[in-house]
Amino acid sequence: MRRVSGRARGLETVSMGIGDPDRDPPEWVRAILAEEVMREGSHRYPSYKGHPQLHAAALAYVERSFGVGGLGDANVMTTIGSKEGIANLVTALVNPGDVIAMPDPMYPVFGTMSRLHGAETVSLPVHPSTDFMPDPRQYLSSEQEARLRVLFINYPHNPTGQIATRAYLQSLVDYARERGCVIVSDMAYGEIFFGGAGGPAGQTSAGTAARPTKPDSILAMDGALDCAIEMHSFSKSFNMTGWRVGFAVGNAQLIGGLLQVKSNIDSGCFNAIQLAMARVLDDPRCDPFLAENRAHYKQRMEKVIGALEGMGIKVHRPGASIFVWCETPGNVPSIDWCSRLLDETGLVVSPGAAYGQYGEGFFRISLSTPDADIDKALDKLREFVAR
Repeated sequence: MRRVSGRARGLETVSMGIGDPDRDPPEWVRAILAEEVMREGSHRYPSYKGHPQLHAAALAYVERSFGVGGLGDANVMTTIGSKEGIANLVTALVNPGDVIAMPDPMYPVFGTMSRLHGAETVSLPVHPSTDFMPDPRQYLSSEQEARLRVLFINYPHNPTGQIATRAYLQSLVDYARERGCVIVSDMAYGEIFFGGAGGPAGQTSAGTAARPTKPDSILAMDGALDCAIEMHSFSKSFNMTGWRVGFAVGNAQLIGGLLQVKSNIDSGCFNAIQLAMARVLDDPRCDPFLAENRAHYKQRMEKVIGALEGMGIKVHRPGASIFVWCETPGNVPSIDWCSRLLDETGLVVSPGAAYGQYGEGFFRISLSTPDADIDKALDKLREFVAR
């Protein structure tokens, strides 16, 4: 018998799958961009490295927000969002036969780009069994450690929303310096944080170290500038995924390698956007806006977690990001469970297995969904799990 999809049966589809903020940047931010777009002289080819004004503002921002100071223009460059920066950096660093260690579940670009360049990839389980902070030594053989080129980290973590402790981040820097490898930190969700992560919602796992209330930059760790580069994106924290702008900051040699590849593969970011972001970062309204945006997501997060708990779904409370990481009810593969949910109710959530082998048994809910749709989604999910 031919299977008829939920949409074909007339079900209303609601998506809590994609991480794309539903709110626009504030009007004052958009007004600054409009002014820069209308400014004469901003419409020619931009520098591959980026505009010095954005670099100065970005360095002031990382010092103000993450306590990372003493950096200069050699330590920063503009990117077209973090995805482009990660992809070009892998091209600069990775050769066939290198070993790349990466979080699992993961942002897929880490793995796909590494495999495109012929690397061997090793999964590090960001999972309740490791308290979401895996020790690389437990997952790489001595032979693999000898070929280890890049250690990817992603805190706040997508898709689990977990934050790492300073002690753990320092241990990774010490390990990278010992092994002679590079740390690439993806900090795309650094300004959306809540505190209180680590275990099922409302609990703390036994033996769990207290999580910081705000994410730490890997560059704030002792010795990090010897081996680390960090990708910052304005997309999620500033509600501007379509602007395609961010920056890389860290070790000057790594910045130089990224620039060499970028200048031969793609182009610089539109100058008007860079100049607008420089003004936004320096504006006294910037930090209050980020705080309001955090509060908005926290309100949504608490509402969603409360509803999920009421349904009997186990949630691993996020310390940051725009996602909620949940355990799939029953012993059902996550893709099958999420497919049934979509087919029977019209609700889209992301299966954990889509993010790696250690994502199996989980699903991800995005908080970047309009409030009215969240209400509809929770009703659909409630109906589904009650069957």
